[in-house]
Amino acid sequence: METLKHLYSSLRPPFSGLHSLFSLTLMIIATCGSSSAEPKSSQSNVRSLQLKYEIFVGGFRAGGIELRVRLGANTYELTATTRSAGLIDYLVRFRSYAQTRGEIRGGQIAPISHHVNNLWTEDIRFVRMGYGEQRGADGGPAYTVIHPLQGIDERAIVPLDQRRNTIDPLSAALRSAYSSGGWGDRAPCIDSIPVFDGRRRYNLTFKNAGVETINGPYFRGEVRKCLTSIQRIVGFSKNPFLPRSKDLEGGEIWFADLVPSWPAVPVRFKADIGLGNAFVHLTSHEVQ
Repeated sequence: METLKHLYSSLRPPFSGLHSLFSLTLMIIATCGSSSAEPKSSQSNVRSLQLKYEIFVGGFRAGGIELRVRLGANTYELTATTRSAGLIDYLVRFRSYAQTRGEIRGGQIAPISHHVNNLWTEDIRFVRMGYGEQRGADGGPAYTVIHPLQGIDERAIVPLDQRRNTIDPLSAALRSAYSSGGWGDRAPCIDSIPVFDGRRRYNLTFKNAGVETINGPYFRGEVRKCLTSIQRIVGFSKNPFLPRSKDLEGGEIWFADLVPSWPAVPVRFKADIGLGNAFVHLTSHEVQ
């Protein structure tokens, strides 16, 4: 077992397999932090929602996520803490803290700052992005600081022109939440979002799969099903995680109306990562 753990410690985390699951799941779960219309509350009337999720791979518990969503007067803040569990935790010991702050203005999600601290097999990784006056879809980050650098991490650098007109992953999640219930004249769950996470450039596409009833271990009832897919552009790691793992192409998300005055909350997420189906289930929620 120690030999196996040493083997995993020599791998850098790619955007595939389990690391992709943790990263994409964190982003997808953040989709609950919005409403179907632009917030009208005052800054003194900040709303907060705490959500807890469990991640399962091949039927075994692989990790957990705690997400806090705060909405103010046309402002938002998303904070997420992720950690691996079980055998996965023994092998890679994944820990992540992510925070995004921004504004909602003119029907646009406009990030102000995006910070991520990750720990993967005892290696510290971080991203710092700040946005200037041209924030949101018309701007992109004014500065980006990452560790390790792309050369050390064996990935291509995202050119500056491809960072324009992008938003960070958690802000993209917030925008997808608006899309899940329809925003303005948009149909529910129909959107394509340009994303730059500090290392990778990709597009997230959402499609509506209709309304259905699920009978799962953590939630039973009527839900809206949305399909998400990833279009990779540049900046992805070339290091494999496992021989049988594969790039995460997307997944299925189920939204349910759980909290009055809040939008539909994602109660389940499913993806195929090559090692088997991975599921993420909402286990608790609390309005604060």
